[in-house]
Amino acid sequence: MKHTGLLLSLILTVGPIGHPTQAQEPQGGTGSQLTQRCRLYFEFLGRTGAGRQETFGRDPFGMGYCAGLIRGTLAVAQALMPNRVCIPPNAAGSQLVWAVLQHAETEPAAGLEQDTELVLRALENTFRCP
Repeated sequence: MKHTGLLLSLILTVGPIGHPTQAQEPQGGTGSQLTQRCRLYFEFLGRTGAGRQETFGRDPFGMGYCAGLIRGTLAVAQALMPNRVCIPPNAAGSQLVWAVLQHAETEPAAGLEQDTELVLRALENTFRCP
């Protein structure tokens, strides 16, 4: 049953497959949209990690989307592509978000990628398996 949920997540992330001659609209968001949402996530956490109410009111969905997309992409990658991403057992969610932001800032083309592609590439580069 656990794998059924992961498979459904992957299908929803990838989206429908159209005819090869059809122009496909990008599914999900772009890397630059995700980067903006994840920056707001860190602004919300502030220095203490307790959360800043004035920031939360700006885009609570976007911050949740950032954290949720990263966790979901990680879960699918670990289930379907073992040994591709190796997250330390004590890694916090904020560390995963930070890894995605750092990758987006150092890779100029990351903003043009689909958000799930950006997340997977960032996690692969940051948390390489031995």
